[in-house]
Amino acid sequence: MSAHLKALAKRTNPKTLPLFPVGGTVLLPGCDLPLNVFEPRYLNMVDDALKADRLIGMVQPNVQGEPDKGLNQIGGLGRIMQFAESDDGRYMMVLKGLKRFKILSILKGDTPYERANICFEEFENDIDVHIGDSSPEAFSTHKSERSALTMAMKSYAQTLGVRLDWNALKEIPLARLVDQAAMISPFGPEDKQSLLEAKTHADRRRLLIGLMHLHSDTGLYADTDIEDNNGPVLQ
Repeated sequence: MSAHLKALAKRTNPKTLPLFPVGGTVLLPGCDLPLNVFEPRYLNMVDDALKADRLIGMVQPNVQGEPDKGLNQIGGLGRIMQFAESDDGRYMMVLKGLKRFKILSILKGDTPYERANICFEEFENDIDVHIGDSSPEAFSTHKSERSALTMAMKSYAQTLGVRLDWNALKEIPLARLVDQAAMISPFGPEDKQSLLEAKTHADRRRLLIGLMHLHSDTGLYADTDIEDNNGPVLQ
C-alpha cells in the first residue's frame, strides 16, 4: 500500500483493455494475483501488454450465458508488476490490482484475444484502498468485526482442511484480509463475482463471512486455533 500505487491507480484510465477471462478468479484493488499463462493467445496478450502499458483486465466468463457478451461486465484492472518466462515457454507473472472497471462493449479486432471498451465511473473510490491505515490494527477496526471474520475463517478452514497461522493473520489489516480471503477462497464463480462487485468493504466482509459459514460443514464457529509452522497461507 503506497501513495505511488494510489497515484498510479488514479491516473491509469485506459479506454480500452485486453481481457483475460478466467473462471473462479477475480482481482481486487490493492491485491496481488499470481498467474501462470500458457495458452498461445494469452501469451500474445502478455507480449502486447509488456510492449505497452502492462495493463490487463481480469474478468470471469458469464456463467449465466448472457447473450452478446459471454463475460461478466465487472472486472479488475491489473498491472504486470513481476514477470518471468519458463524454459517451456510459459509466462509466470504477478498482477497488482489497481481498480475495478465495467465493460461497455467488446471490440472487434485482429488480436487473438478479446479487447473491450471500458469505464471506471462506478469505482472512483477504489483508489483509496492503496493507502492503508498506519494506526495499530486494534485501534483502526472494531474488534467485533474482526472476531466475526476470524470465527468464520476458522470454521471454513477446518472444512477445507487448511492450516493457517492465526497469529500472522492478526497482523494483516482487516480490509486487506477480507480482500485477499475473497480472492483465494475456493468459492464458485458466481460467489466470487458477488464479492468482486460488493459496493463497500463492509458489504464484502459481511458477504464473505456468510459464504464461509454457508460452505462450512458444521456451520458453527470453530474454537480451536490451527497453526502452520510453514507460515501464513494469506500473505
